[in-house]
Amino acid sequence: MAISRPEPRRRLKLPRNLPGTRQLQPYSRVDAPYFRSPGFYVRVGALAIVVAAGVSLLLLRAWSIQVLHGKEYTKAVHRQVFRKVPLLGARGAIVDDRRRLVAGTSGHVVIDADAASLGSRNAHGVWSPSPAGLQALRRLARVSGRRWGLLAARIRHDVLQAPFAPAVVVAHPTAALAAYLQERPALFPGFKVEGQAARSYPQGAFGSEFLGLLGEISKGELKSGAYKNAKPGEVVGQSGVEAAYDHLLNRGFVEAKIPVDSLGRIAGPLRIPLQKQPPTLQLSIDLRLQKAAQNALLYGMEQSRLNGHSPTGASAVAINPWTGEIKAIVSYPTFDQKRAAEKPNYYAQLSKETHATPLLNRAIGGAYPTGSTFKPIIAEAALSGGIITPGTPLSCTGAFALGDTIFHNVDPGVNASMTLPTALEVSCDTWFYRLGDLVYRHDPQAQGTLIQNWARKLGLGHVPPGDLTGATSGYLPGPGRVFERRFGFPWTEGQTINLAIGQGALQVSPLQLAVAYSALVNGGKVVRPHVGQAVITDGVRHKLHFKPVRQLRLSPYTWAIRQGLYQAANSSGGTSASVFAGFPITVAGKTGTAEPDPVSSWYASWAPYNSPKLVVVANVEHGGFGAEAAAPIAKQIYAAYFHLKG
Repeated sequence: MAISRPEPRRRLKLPRNLPGTRQLQPYSRVDAPYFRSPGFYVRVGALAIVVAAGVSLLLLRAWSIQVLHGKEYTKAVHRQVFRKVPLLGARGAIVDDRRRLVAGTSGHVVIDADAASLGSRNAHGVWSPSPAGLQALRRLARVSGRRWGLLAARIRHDVLQAPFAPAVVVAHPTAALAAYLQERPALFPGFKVEGQAARSYPQGAFGSEFLGLLGEISKGELKSGAYKNAKPGEVVGQSGVEAAYDHLLNRGFVEAKIPVDSLGRIAGPLRIPLQKQPPTLQLSIDLRLQKAAQNALLYGMEQSRLNGHSPTGASAVAINPWTGEIKAIVSYPTFDQKRAAEKPNYYAQLSKETHATPLLNRAIGGAYPTGSTFKPIIAEAALSGGIITPGTPLSCTGAFALGDTIFHNVDPGVNASMTLPTALEVSCDTWFYRLGDLVYRHDPQAQGTLIQNWARKLGLGHVPPGDLTGATSGYLPGPGRVFERRFGFPWTEGQTINLAIGQGALQVSPLQLAVAYSALVNGGKVVRPHVGQAVITDGVRHKLHFKPVRQLRLSPYTWAIRQGLYQAANSSGGTSASVFAGFPITVAGKTGTAEPDPVSSWYASWAPYNSPKLVVVANVEHGGFGAEAAAPIAKQIYAAYFHLKG
């Protein structure tokens, strides 16, 4: 039996790389059929599709972030790096009719506090001082003379309004206090002496009657919507043209930026952008005439004192009878516009003053019986109603009796028959009592309301629709429940007779009377009184337009009224002839003396007579007869307007 022997194992050494071929790889003969199968290629293709889809999604997302939402994400990153800080910006300037600066913007020194370094805010945004901040507040309180609690309250208030803005703790520091803090910054960490924009008044105590005041917007004003787009903490106009034109003068907050870190801590200096200059408001006020009118008030009150009276206040308004432009408007007593803007305590004291009432603009907010200056209005009513003509004679006597009531005349000894122009010239009360009685008896059912109807058409009894805030509607009495509730008795014929000479319950402001006289002068156009004249933007002047309130159809005999007022100022027997004797400009006007005692002095007028350029109405409270105080005021205003000297 033969036993085979295994062949010896041979060893073959292959080269690592065959010539002209790629590197040899291990190869499983078992898997060879799978790599050549359709399933293999399907799986590889599916994987390629998945990979391609993923890459495409990544590319689309990158494109979306960079292109479609690039600006949005840039802003988001910017917001994370910077915080907006609202700062009070400059208000638009106010100039007079010749572009002389009346109110501008200048910087003033304040002491700011860095709230973040002095304390922290809780979850509700309420700021509280840290121990170190409390120590710094107490140190500042000692040198400034203010309570540290008040300083902390100011920081807390400002932080609620604008968390990242510097909080003003001392609005008007003295120069010594500001210098002391600047020289010792290490002793007062968290406090800086900075500059802040503020209203400036280069004319000083001037223009309080029309400029108005500024103040931080209140919660009530925010809710009322009176100031559109206004934000809490914003300073807005509270009265005068500052309020009427706030939408033009006030551009709101300047949005400064401050860099912060990821925890919201300040990481760099405040960055304030360049602010576009707000528009300039040009007024119809003539600065030179305004100052002359202020002096004229003081002169008229002094004349009243020399005649034995005790005037408590005075006012005057000068208006263009054709356009309604107010050239001057003055009131006394008044207040210092500059001090009111700079010193809150001064304004608080003015608000508490109830006797002199310096905050009351008597030219538009004061209401008084007109006295005889009302006579041209009842004359127009009677002429338009066909009750009289210029030649209708009525008696001027020492008294007029209505039943048991006796109405007296200033001159008890007079007894003459007069027509309308003469009755206006000498201002005969009993002549107009009889005219009032004629109006009442002409239509007893109307109870004399023809007078009220014409007075209302001429602008009395309602607020003048102009651009000055604080104007009164006055009171135009007449039959009805309003009168009965107010006085406790019904309207009677005697009330109409009393109204005929501007007495009784009648209440009119100088501005209202100026509008009425303008209509009698210009042919029936009831002007819209205003002080805004134009808006200047980037050097371009845009004129403001104020349409008349209405156009009245006056009587064809209105010339008789104008003639009577001409005679009153220029004829020897006229009530104001002694004042205007020898005056180079022909003035036409009516004096008024309103009771009860002490009487108030009125003068309503225009000049020149044949081509009116200016209507002037003046009033002196408790000033005596119209020719004693009010007429001299008007004379000085006309002298300044027409550049008369001596």
